[in-house]
Amino acid sequence: MNSNQLRQLFLSFFEEKGHRVLPSASLIPDDPTLLLTIAGMVPFKPFFLGKKEPLYPRVCTVQKCVRVSDLDKVGFTRRHHTFFEMLGNFSFGDYFKKEACIFAWEFLVHRLKLSEEKLWVSVHEKDEEAFHIWKDVVGVPEEKIVLLGDEDNFWASGPVGPCGYCSEIYFDFGERLSCGKPECKPGCDCDRYLEVWNLVFMEFDRQSDGSLRELPRKNIDTGMGLERIASVVQGVDSNFETDLFLPIIEELKKRSGLDYHSSTLPFFRVVADHVRAVTFLIADGIFPSNEGRGYVLRRLIRRAYRYGRKLGLEKPFLYELVFKVIEIMKDFYPELVDKSRLISQVVFQEEEKFDLTLKSGLSLLEEMVSKARKEGLKTVSGREIFKLYDTYGFPADVAREVLQEEGLDYSDEEFKQEMEAQRLRGKKAFQEKEQALRDYKALEEALGSFKSEFTGYDSLEGESKILVLLSKEGFCDQAAQGEEVFLVLERTPFYPEKGGQEWDTGFIIAPQGLARINRVFLVGESCIVHQGRVERGRLQAGEVVVARVDSRRRRMLAIHHTCTHLLHRALRNLLGEQVKQAGSWVGEQGLRFDFAHFAPLTEEEIKAVEAEVNAKIFEDLPVVVSYTTLEEARRSGVIALFDEKYQKEVRVVRVLGYSAELCGGTHLTRTAQAGLFRIISEGSIGSGIRRIEAVAGPLALERFQKDAQLVKSLKEAVEIDESQLLDKVQGLLEENKQLKKELTQFKRQATVDLVRQKILESKERVFSHLFSDASLDIETLRPVFDELRDQPLSRVVVLGMEKEGRVQGLVGTTGQLVRNLDLKKLVKEALKVSGGGGGGRPHLVQFGGVPRDKWAAFVEELCRLVNRESPE
Repeated sequence: MNSNQLRQLFLSFFEEKGHRVLPSASLIPDDPTLLLTIAGMVPFKPFFLGKKEPLYPRVCTVQKCVRVSDLDKVGFTRRHHTFFEMLGNFSFGDYFKKEACIFAWEFLVHRLKLSEEKLWVSVHEKDEEAFHIWKDVVGVPEEKIVLLGDEDNFWASGPVGPCGYCSEIYFDFGERLSCGKPECKPGCDCDRYLEVWNLVFMEFDRQSDGSLRELPRKNIDTGMGLERIASVVQGVDSNFETDLFLPIIEELKKRSGLDYHSSTLPFFRVVADHVRAVTFLIADGIFPSNEGRGYVLRRLIRRAYRYGRKLGLEKPFLYELVFKVIEIMKDFYPELVDKSRLISQVVFQEEEKFDLTLKSGLSLLEEMVSKARKEGLKTVSGREIFKLYDTYGFPADVAREVLQEEGLDYSDEEFKQEMEAQRLRGKKAFQEKEQALRDYKALEEALGSFKSEFTGYDSLEGESKILVLLSKEGFCDQAAQGEEVFLVLERTPFYPEKGGQEWDTGFIIAPQGLARINRVFLVGESCIVHQGRVERGRLQAGEVVVARVDSRRRRMLAIHHTCTHLLHRALRNLLGEQVKQAGSWVGEQGLRFDFAHFAPLTEEEIKAVEAEVNAKIFEDLPVVVSYTTLEEARRSGVIALFDEKYQKEVRVVRVLGYSAELCGGTHLTRTAQAGLFRIISEGSIGSGIRRIEAVAGPLALERFQKDAQLVKSLKEAVEIDESQLLDKVQGLLEENKQLKKELTQFKRQATVDLVRQKILESKERVFSHLFSDASLDIETLRPVFDELRDQPLSRVVVLGMEKEGRVQGLVGTTGQLVRNLDLKKLVKEALKVSGGGGGGRPHLVQFGGVPRDKWAAFVEELCRLVNRESPE
């Protein structure tokens, strides 16, 4: 049975049991406590917490997941992965332990035809109910039910949130994979007993203080790794031998020419695993960066590329391997086919960038080798290797390989000390982030039960009651002048920060006071929190107040948000439908729009995009809001900007006849209300991601006016008509370029003349000269050697240039008597005295990195070596 059949059999089985089949959610979770979707239950967390009403009491999914907590084990064990698929069935207050156990056993034994003799069960040592269900209802022999503790049989989604006892089903692979210990049984670290299914009995909600609170209703969350159950059904010892991985490994074997055997086996597995994760992360809109999800992706690409090098793959290869992943997974994830070009291009750019990192790192490593030899050391500083790894991304194991080729090594102890110091810094940062999450959780616990009705789509002002008032000390009955407050209203026109749009500001006007609202944000699903300061009098909980939004700020937010929709459509029209929004920010002072594209926009393209947006503004198109189901929105071609898979109703914003997107923000009613649109800048913010910054409305008019004033000032400065201004400026630039070229040629000739004269006057066999002119470069010196090569006098010429305390330059020969010298070898030896590095041809060598105060020592040592090799 192949993996596609397994997925379908699972979903069909649970559909027969009354479950609604739902698609996989994105790898980007709608959860501030999680970086990535790490389990099948993540999309359903609000249902487990009772904060959101599920559409169906029973559902089942095949959920794509990514975890990097055990990254160092991936490829070196049979089962660890970064990307994996979790088969899961869920109950939201419907059935509980008994049905969950019966369903799982029936699927494994009767649908997959697994031998009952091979199956074992574990339960939490305190969960007597689950023990008796397995023994008395399902009929599992008591000796095959293992009692385990919290480490094995208590499941949690994170530091806070849903959790509960769990029961696991194991498959026994037999004695051949056993550790041989008499006490070997499920829970042992060996490969004999494979955990294939985890049934989580969701009973508790872990609070920010670590305490367990019973959930409003009992739930079931199960997870069975597709990769694991595939290995069982397909009769192989490792997940990597299943049809999910084997075609990738076969492709790697073909490319590398190596066999998949014990010594190279982990390398094949690491690459095969990581390329799957990389493919799905990019498909879900994650792009390489130096933080968050983007850093996870970058790290996986680099790690896979490094292990590819161990297989002899010395140039980018992952970008082609993603097509093998897509071929394997396309039947169940057809969206991969549509995004294949995007995925491949992102990976290729990242591979190329990392390849350059490796090459530049090698240059720095050579300097370390030179320094170590000069000082007579056999080891390089571990701190320097860590810096190379931490700052430049140069792998420590590659550094060790290079050093060993030179008969050197680096200090493991120093490297580990630096790594530990970084780990402690990272731990501190994590603790600070975790505390922030706990603070958010505490606020959610305090306010999550309150609900606010948002009225701001239709009105910017309205009466409402203060449901709750908080100061820094906690809940309070009233707040006086000068106090910072958080308050929740029964109804509010204030739009909270979400969907990339900034929050509204304004005032809360009370019978005996007034508060200025500076920030508005969401807690939970529907509690809108107003943060501000009491400027006059006092506010009191329970009183009726007037909430008034700053209309000018709201207007600018609506202008810029509407323009992001116009901009998105214009980009897709002009650059292609593959353009995908990767993020946005909408503020009072402008907008930022991030999108996937693999080349800078030309000036013509920028002008065309700007012109199309303005054309739609001038057409005065109606902006219409409607509500529908997600399925209907997709059928009608609406662009989804965020994941609303499990929402019953979605909000659609249409610019009639032009664009349609899912969006919850505030907008204009007609495009002409935006006035004008102006692109300020366009540039890269990461591999394959571009950013446009723009302004609209009054701010766009100001920008056009400033540009007009600049043109006027330039026209007056060069005293020419506006129609000829561009030609004039281009002429001046060309003239300046020509003058610079002539000046460079003059300097080069002057240098040649100076050196030629000094060589003719010198009686030394090794002639040296140090230039202090900062405008000179290596290319200026090369013609000197071209002109001196055929001089009758035999000389070794050393020309250096001082820049920022270091000397770089060239060493070459003239005449015939010293043509037998290998300058490359001599210069490398002389640099051991002074430090620095060099390389080139036997009769023309480039060097660099020589400290200014070691210049004389370098020349003296080179002179000694020349005389030794070619005495007069």
